[in-house]
Amino acid sequence: MSIYTPIPAKIVKISQPFGYVKIFKILPQKPIWFEPGQFIMLSLFPDGEAAFTPCSKIDEDGSFEIAVNLVGKLTKKLHNIKEHTYVGIRGGFGIGFPVKKMLNSKNVIIIAGGIGVAPLRYLVHVLLSYNNHPKIYFSYSIHTPSKLLFANEFKGLDIESHILVSHPNSRWRGEVGRATDILEKLQDVCKNSTLAVCGPPPMFLTVEKIVKSMPIDTKNIFFSLERKMRCGVGKCGHCYMGSIQTCTEGPVISLDEIERKHLHIFREYEPFLTKFREGKRHP
Repeated sequence: MSIYTPIPAKIVKISQPFGYVKIFKILPQKPIWFEPGQFIMLSLFPDGEAAFTPCSKIDEDGSFEIAVNLVGKLTKKLHNIKEHTYVGIRGGFGIGFPVKKMLNSKNVIIIAGGIGVAPLRYLVHVLLSYNNHPKIYFSYSIHTPSKLLFANEFKGLDIESHILVSHPNSRWRGEVGRATDILEKLQDVCKNSTLAVCGPPPMFLTVEKIVKSMPIDTKNIFFSLERKMRCGVGKCGHCYMGSIQTCTEGPVISLDEIERKHLHIFREYEPFLTKFREGKRHP
C-alpha cells in the first residue's frame, strides 16, 4: 500500500487520565510497524491529519496506544469521538531512538517533560524487554500533580524512577522540581550513558546548558522533535528546520547533529495553544 494512503483503523478504547489528555487504543485493519520515537499520521475525515508518536508497544492483535493532548482543531475533534469510530493511519515514519546503541550503553538516562512522557513510555518498555538491558534512570516532571501520566506504572518497573512536580499542591508527597534536576546528580554515570529527552523546547535548552559541563558525548544525547512533523514523508516542506527535514531525518536527532548543523530548536519560552480549551486564553 502507498505511504500516502491511510489504513482504516478502529478506536477500540478511550481513556482520560485528566481533562486535556486522552489515551486512544487503535487497531489498524492491516499491520503497521514503528520503532520507539517514530511517528504515525492519524487522519479524521473530513477534518484533517496530524502526527502522533505511539506511547505503547504493538500488542499481539496489532493494536497500540497514542496520547492526544487537546491543543488544536483536530485534537478537539478527536477528543469528541467515541469508541469504535474509524480513523486513518499511515506510518511509522521518521527516525526513532537508537535502541541498539542504548542497549550497548552502561546506563540510559531518560528525561521526560509534560506530554513528552508518552513516546518515552514506549522506549522504556522496549528497553526492559531485553534481559540484559542497561541501568535505566527515568526522570519525569509535570506542572501539577493532577496532570501526571503513567506515574504509577513507572514506579512499578525495573528502573530508577523520579516523578517530580514543579508546582505541588498541599496533598503532594513526592519529589518537587524538574526532570532535568537529575542530570547534575548523575555526573559519575554520564560518561558511559545514552540520554533521551522529550518535552517542551525550554527543557531542551536546559539540557543543552547542563550537559556542557558533563562527561557525556553529544553523539549520545538524543532529542525528540516530534511536534515539527506535518505530512510525514518530507514532501510538504513544513518540517524544515534549517537544512534538515524532521519528517525524514528526525524526529529523533542527536545533540551533536543539532550543533553541527546549527539548528535553532531551543526557546526559553514555549507558547502554548489554549484557545481550544474552554475558558482558557493565552495572555
